[in-house]
Amino acid sequence: MNSVKKKSQKSTISGIVIPDQWDTNGKVLAVTIHANDEKVFLVEHTKIGNDLLNLIHKEVEVTGKIRERLDGRASVGIKSYKTADSSLFHP
Repeated sequence: MNSVKKKSQKSTISGIVIPDQWDTNGKVLAVTIHANDEKVFLVEHTKIGNDLLNLIHKEVEVTGKIRERLDGRASVGIKSYKTADSSLFHP
């Protein structure tokens, strides 16, 4: 199964939430989703995207818009997500 499925403007990604940036005290500031096909997506800082800061090392399935950043990395603006042990979350 591919980790990215095209659905009009939105895509669905399945993978693990991994820390990407920390402050000087070790608090996680940003996370990525390491997809099942080894692609990495930086989670954009939105209200729902920031929810994933509490899901480090959890398996998730997110739906959102994928963008290519100027630095070449892919990012995802999350519209909804679910964890392997929960139902779909909609804001």
